[in-house]
Amino acid sequence: MANSKPLKLINIAKRYKHITPVPRMPNFAAWIEGVDLTKPLSKPVQAELRQALFDFEVIFFRPQIITPDQHIALANVFGPLSTGSYFDRHPDSPNLEVITSDPERPPGIDNWHTDISWKPRPPLGTAIQITVTPPAGGNTCWISTSKAYEWLSPGMKKYLDGLTAVHTWEVSGFREALGKRGDEALIAAIKAFKPVVHPVVRVNPDSGRKCIYVNSDFTRHIEGVDRHEAVGMLRFLLDWMKKPEFMVHHQWEAHGIAIWDNRSTQHYALADYWPHNRVNQRVTFDEKGVKAEKVSVNQKVLGGRKIR
Repeated sequence: MANSKPLKLINIAKRYKHITPVPRMPNFAAWIEGVDLTKPLSKPVQAELRQALFDFEVIFFRPQIITPDQHIALANVFGPLSTGSYFDRHPDSPNLEVITSDPERPPGIDNWHTDISWKPRPPLGTAIQITVTPPAGGNTCWISTSKAYEWLSPGMKKYLDGLTAVHTWEVSGFREALGKRGDEALIAAIKAFKPVVHPVVRVNPDSGRKCIYVNSDFTRHIEGVDRHEAVGMLRFLLDWMKKPEFMVHHQWEAHGIAIWDNRSTQHYALADYWPHNRVNQRVTFDEKGVKAEKVSVNQKVLGGRKIR
């Protein structure tokens, strides 16, 4: 067992008076009970929801049918709306991304990733609802990158301190998807979103936890060390974070909801259900103080067209 320090559990009874978090793992991933998302949320409930997100890194709600406006209002509880990614938009609500998989559109997000780490200021988190579920499969896994860091040896923590890594959408499936839309879309994306650099270990400002911040979908390489060493170290970190002790495996019900902290987690949407249908509606939100952009990522690159 790599982690020699005993875990200090969050005191739920002392911290929460208006909602009831039910952890699925120690200090990670919790069901939220006692909250009706179809009604306006009081200020105390909103405050405790934010606290729950920072405490447990991913939170879940039992199925509730919410409107696009209610979905957006829920995301706004945690931070200002982000411009999202390249995905298609809801026809009546451009702030709501829609990821549809069906016989003609196979799943394309079955990779471990942190949403939009290819921006200089990546989003704080994401709120999703799976409105259509397949008859079997289609689950999502999350890993706690703070747990993964905590379990590293002291020597490895010291080695990683101060290292940086390059993140870019160009090493992901987005390059192929945009290329299918034509050179114009691909060139627009290259101009708009150039590679960025982030620390290999980031501190989540709201929880104070140190988190490993590299992912297999968007991290191109680690800087500051020999390239062979960089390849080996990145491979080690990506494999290390997939230990079951850091992971929750979530089975969806139609209209179930999940919200996660992108700074402290990675996730993987299983593609085992194809060619069945699955519809994911999502809203991404930023940290406070991030300057709002006038147009979405999709609008900037695709002019509002569908990516697939």
